[in-house]
Amino acid sequence: MYTDIRGAKGAAVIEMKKRVIIIGAAGNIGTKLSSAFKDKYNLMLLDKKRLDAPNSAVADLKDYDENWAKHFENVSAVIHLAANPNTDAGWQELTPDNIDTVLNVCQSCVQKKVARLIFASSCHTMGGYKDKKVDLITTNMEPLPDCDYGISKLIGERICKSFSERYPLSVVCLRIGWVPRDEVKPRTVKEPWLRGLWLSNRDVAQVFEKSIEAKDIKFRILYAISDNKEINWDIHTTMKTLDYIPRDGINKWTPNRKQGNGGEEKEVDNNSRIKA
Repeated sequence: MYTDIRGAKGAAVIEMKKRVIIIGAAGNIGTKLSSAFKDKYNLMLLDKKRLDAPNSAVADLKDYDENWAKHFENVSAVIHLAANPNTDAGWQELTPDNIDTVLNVCQSCVQKKVARLIFASSCHTMGGYKDKKVDLITTNMEPLPDCDYGISKLIGERICKSFSERYPLSVVCLRIGWVPRDEVKPRTVKEPWLRGLWLSNRDVAQVFEKSIEAKDIKFRILYAISDNKEINWDIHTTMKTLDYIPRDGINKWTPNRKQGNGGEEKEVDNNSRIKA
């Protein structure tokens, strides 16, 4: 897709939008990113559910099929969000969507020569640190998942790492915090651990955009969280690696104002507590 823009002297400049696939586009984060990126990227939306969008297709990626793999042609980046998010699920439920699908996505990225894969991992990979006295949780620490879902995300990270090491595929694994649906008011949550994990709509859009655009990354695991008062997660590395500057924090959230799917939160407080 090309966009006609005007240069400094009014001359026409043709700019090609990057082609980006969002897998799991009907989900919570997928819906937010689809809205936020609709004008910035040439999107292809894949999901098990049928979407009311012309640039979409129904696809169950747990089984390889060229009917969905063909959409990976001439793609700059793939955002892989699709998964079984049930933290109470067992291996039989988790394996198809959280492990088999990752293998198929990585293989398709390699076959179709996709440059960048952004894998949606989870802070459940480190949830076992919740009741431990740890000042800062980093990606260099021993993983300590709090459920089988967290284990499945760790396996997904390792699959991505293996493909990145063996092929010319750049991978960013984002360990995502808590991204509530719009009807949830973050400040009503009293539990410090959950409050510290909050990731706002516009910060989730920003961290994924930065993951698409970042240069000189072969493989990285990074935390995706907003600037929260109760923070004990290492987002400084995320900020440095991606040039990510979180615009929101749960301690600054105004409960009387609503977040939009496109990330256009109106409760702006630009005096961020964290400095890059």
